[in-house]
Order: sequence, then structure tokens, then C-alpha cells
Amino acid sequence: MRRLVIVFLAALFALPATATADPCPGADPCPYSASSVVGNRSGGVLRFPQATAVGADGSVYVADQYSHTIQVFGPGGQFVRELGDPDRLTSVGAVAVAPDGSVFVADGRDRIYRYAADGRLLSEWGGTGSGVGEFRFGQGGGNDSGAGGGLAIADNFLFIADTRNDRIQRISLDGSGALVIVPSGRVKRPQGLAARSGRLIVADDNGHRMVVYDYMGNQLTTFGSGPGPRPGQLSFPYDVGIDALGRVFVADNINHRVVRYGPAPSYTYRGRWGSYGSRIGQLQYPRGIAVAPNGDQFVADPGGNRIDVFDFQGAPKGFFGSSGRVPGQFIRPLGVATDASGVRAVADSVNGRVQLLNPDGSVITAFGAPAPGPTLLPDPVSVAFDSRGLLYVLDQQRSRVLVFNRGGTIVRTIGSRGRSAGQLLAPSAVAVSAGGTVYVADTGNGRIVRYNTSGTHLGSIGRFRNVRGVAVTADGSRVYATDAGTNRISVLSAQGSDIAEIGAGDLRSPAELALDGAGNVFVADRGNDRVVAYSPDGQPLLGWGQHGAGQGQFMEPTGISVSCTGLVTVAEADNNRLQQFQLPATAACASLPPITPPPNPILATQPDPVPPDVFLAPTRTSGIFAARQFPLRVRCDVRCRLTAVVTLTPRGKKTPAVKLAFTPQTLPAGNTVTVRPRLSVPGLRSLARALKGKRGLTADVQVTASTEDSSPTTVTRRINITG
Repeated sequence: MRRLVIVFLAALFALPATATADPCPGADPCPYSASSVVGNRSGGVLRFPQATAVGADGSVYVADQYSHTIQVFGPGGQFVRELGDPDRLTSVGAVAVAPDGSVFVADGRDRIYRYAADGRLLSEWGGTGSGVGEFRFGQGGGNDSGAGGGLAIADNFLFIADTRNDRIQRISLDGSGALVIVPSGRVKRPQGLAARSGRLIVADDNGHRMVVYDYMGNQLTTFGSGPGPRPGQLSFPYDVGIDALGRVFVADNINHRVVRYGPAPSYTYRGRWGSYGSRIGQLQYPRGIAVAPNGDQFVADPGGNRIDVFDFQGAPKGFFGSSGRVPGQFIRPLGVATDASGVRAVADSVNGRVQLLNPDGSVITAFGAPAPGPTLLPDPVSVAFDSRGLLYVLDQQRSRVLVFNRGGTIVRTIGSRGRSAGQLLAPSAVAVSAGGTVYVADTGNGRIVRYNTSGTHLGSIGRFRNVRGVAVTADGSRVYATDAGTNRISVLSAQGSDIAEIGAGDLRSPAELALDGAGNVFVADRGNDRVVAYSPDGQPLLGWGQHGAGQGQFMEPTGISVSCTGLVTVAEADNNRLQQFQLPATAACASLPPITPPPNPILATQPDPVPPDVFLAPTRTSGIFAARQFPLRVRCDVRCRLTAVVTLTPRGKKTPAVKLAFTPQTLPAGNTVTVRPRLSVPGLRSLARALKGKRGLTADVQVTASTEDSSPTTVTRRINITG
């Protein structure tokens, strides 16, 4: 396989989406004069790659959790196509390619799908449960938890890691003959699988080890231990692969590395590579691993949103895929708001940040620390601006609102988790009135909680089944709230009295809503994949959109805002993008202080990797004068830079001391090599004169192995030899 060219695309702004036959889907006449897209839905952009597989032609299949597809890349890393229906697939946890080129997928809906090489769905089976042929894979939760499931194909069998049922099933490739071969209780949260020559290797994730079974489920052996970072140890191993020579490679998730073991039956620990980071050769919580016949590994790196490639000795060969974490890309954007000057804020939920955009779609900056790692915003779901341009960000996980100034500094927090007065539970939306009242859709408690801008609790209004959006008129006299439980918009007075209902019978699971300058109500009609607008008194005005991934189409529209210029912005959670639509302006824009870059974020840190483990032994201890060299067998379990200092002295004497020449060299991980420190002619003569016909020598050997990521290891030996 040729050396990979690194493909890491820069952010793309205001990109046209895939064209649809209708220039304005779902509307006639079209209410907007122009539209554009910010962010790519997929097309090589990776958002939590979970699993990889290699086809017979060298193509790499990537199960990407938040694009809801299998993305296919060529052997050189170029994006080729997508496979699978994003309406059918949720969070894909595993992918495997059969000898005939068909592709098997384990999906978060606890089903197995089989696709033809050309993408046609051939068959599907499974379902949620604990019976034979049923599964509990688990859909995962982004930064904290990957999608479950594991697949391996061998000898016309499909082996399935039934992750949440803690067991392994075997089934024929046509979906018949399901059999539980490893029952619950023997492994803990099994993830990846690899099968070859009658042996099935299971990544026993919570057991921190690898377990080997035969194809009937009889345990043969185990290897690896943990949790821990030492050589041979594992910490939540996520996936496993085997090359044509039987060498075993493990994605060691929490240790941010790949660990290599020898072939069956002993599976001897051989080496490791990778450390936490974003440089070439580094990894961030690796999950999937696929191994080509020549030992090249394709590692799914969800922290970096890319596929890292290593050769069988641990040398990095590059990476491919464009990251969904770069500025201008999104992973499940949920909320959007616009300030009085036209600047927009987007709650980029899985990325743990808020992106600030100019009216043209270009990125100004981002607030919040990046995910994965320590983050100010574990789960930002909604945003709002007040009249001064301060930004209010609702963090659903911590049930609080963080208030940022225009420079990205937090000036206060509002709310806390709980059911008491003034507390929040799974809140989903925030709005701020011109007069300075903060309204929070307290979804878990079925109410709207009010605060002043300093955070003082002002009481609660309304009773809701599933409140998902909130907006308030400029004068504060009316509060609008969407209720996904009743599929309507409730209109309340500032004191909480019921005034009216809007959209009953028209809406389905409505999400956030926004008001334009004329008081018209724009709703992200999530269940119907469209945008709907009503007059202040509830009369339908316009609507557009339909299900799909093209321009003007939506998949789970969740956030919406309307700017002073009439620009309607919609955040699409399942399409991982924004769409913006130009309508007539209904308000005058105001001047606000500019947005400035925030302080440097706190970046994730990890303990330094364990220093190299070094093996050292001489290959000969006699005839040194004739060979004029002292060969040593050396092995480093990581890719390392080796230096050696060898000093020869006549045995029992301190002088003369002659140093052998050695040029530092790089050793591959896990391979034993012979290095040859050399004795110069002047050194040979000096030793011969001092020995006076005797042959006894002492060799003092000092070998140092160093890496870019860890402290060095120095090994010393004193060895008696003869000249």
C-alpha cells in the first residue's frame, strides 16, 4: 500500500448543499429569496468514527456515529462514497466486510443490516431483547460513551458482540442459525471481535483483557491485563484486529494507543504505539481498528475525528478524514440565537462549545473549551442574547446557564440541578427579554423558570408535558413555549396566565422557536422536518422544508433564530449543519461591541506515556578483536531512538578504556534487532598492548531508548568477554 497523503480539510463556510429537484422544497410560493449552508453533513467529514473495516480492494469502511452512515474511503484515504441510509442507521457501533464484498452493520437500534457492495440493503435482522438473535448494543453518548456492538466474519459465520447483554452470538451470513456461544457473565461489555483459523478474540472492554474462544465458545486463553498503562496492560480495550501472519493489534482506548501481540497460541506482548494528542502518530480515545493483510492498521480516532494509519511496526503513515471539530463544522448543533447586530451563536452540543458566526456564515470565534477533555460546556443545547449582547448558554448536563461577555469570559452562572424552586432538570431552551428577564424551559420539571440577569429566581410559570422551546416578545408581555408532548405552542402572559394556543394539529414534536421584529413566531417543527411561521395572533403565515439532506431540506431541525436583516437560521441536529434563508427584514439592526477571541481554553491533559521497555543481550562474547565489533540484540516495545555507549577495558584494570563507535538509530516497536558498536583500529591496538597476550575484557554497556512522548529508559550491563 502506498504511503498515505494526509487529508485534513480546512473549515468550509456557507457551502451549497446537495441540490434538490425543488429549489424551495415544501413551499409554493417560496418565502425566501436565497439560501445557503454552513458546515458539511458528511462527505468525508467524520463525527465520532466508531469502527473500521478493510475490504478486499483496500477500501476502508468507517462507521461514523453522528453522520449515521458508513463512509467509504479509498486505499489512499480519499473519500469515495457513503453506504447506508441515514434514516435507517442511528449510531453505528460496528462494521465488517464479507468475502463477497457485502457489508454488515451493527446499529444502535439493536439490528444487523447487510448491504450489497453497491449500497443496496439486502437483509436485516435482530431487535431489542435478550433472546437468541436479539441484541442490546447501546447507542452511546458521544464523548463519554461509544456505540456498542462488534462484528467479525470468518468461515461463513458472523460473530456478534452483544455488548449490553455481555455475551457473544454467532450467526450464519444469511441471518439464520443464531446461537449464543459465550453467555452473559463471562465477559464485561464486549466490544470488538476478530476471528481467524478457528479462534475468536474478544475485546473484553470492562474486563481490561482479551479473551480467546473457539467457534463454539470454549475459552482457550486470555492475554493482556489491567487496567493499567504498563507494557502488556490494557485499559478498556475497544477493538481488535489480526493480520495475515496472525499478529494481533488492540485499540487500547483509555491508554490512547495500539498494542501489538504475537500470533496464536501464546499471543506474546510485542509492542505499543501512540500517545494522547493530535500530532501524526498520536491518538485520542481510539475505538475501532481494522488491520490489512500486511499489518497496516486503520484506527478510528473519535477524539481527533480521523482515521490514523500505522504500519505493523508502529510507524505512523498519516491520517485521513476531515474533522467535525474544526471551526465551521458541527456535531449535533441544537440551538441558535442572533443578537441585535446580526451575529449568531450556535450551540455545538457534542463539541462542547458555542460558535459565533458573522451574517455571511464565517466563524468569528468559539466560546467554551474543546471536547473531548475538560470543558466548560459538557452539553450546550440552547443560546440567547440579551439587549447588551451578553450571551446566555444553557448547559443541559449541568442544568445551568453560563453568561459570557463579548470576549468569551464567564461573568456569572444561573441555576442548579434539582426539583426545588429555582432549580432545573434537563432544561432545553433559554430566552432573555429586552427588560432583562431570563426564561428557561425546565423540561424535566415541566415548567418555565424565570430569573433576573443577575441570577435571582423570580418564580415559575406554566405546566407542560415536554417543554422544548421558549421565546418572549420585545415588551415582555407574552411568552411563547413549545410543548413536544402536546404538539402545540402555548402563549402565556408575563405572570403565567394562559392566553392562547398556536399550531395544534399542525406541529409534531416542535423544538425551539424565535420571534422576528414584527412579532411573528418561527418554529423548528422537528417531527415534520420543516420551518413554520405564525402571526402574533396564531394565524399560519408560511412554511417550508421537507425531510432530506439537500438544500432546503431538514433532518431534525432543532434550533431557529431570525436576525434583524431577516436571515432565518436553522440548526439541524441530524444533518450536522446550519441552513440560512433570506426573508425580508422586519427590524432595524443595532450596534453592539464586537465579539473578541476568548482566553485560551483549558486543554485536555493526560499522564505521560510509560517509558520504553528495553531488552538487551549480547549476541557474542568472544572473538571481538577479529570481528572488531560487539553485536547486541536490542528490542524496544515502542518506536524509539536508540543510543549506545560501550566501553571495553582489560579485565581487572581501569585503563586503557576504549569506547566503541555507534551511530544512534531508530528502532521499530516490538522488533528485536541487532546493533553493532564498532571497535576502531587504534582502539584495537591500544587494548592489545595492554592485554599483553591475554584475552579477557570487561564490556560496560549503556543503552538509552528515548521517545517524543515519554521519559527515556536507560539500561546498563557489565559483561565479561574475550578478545
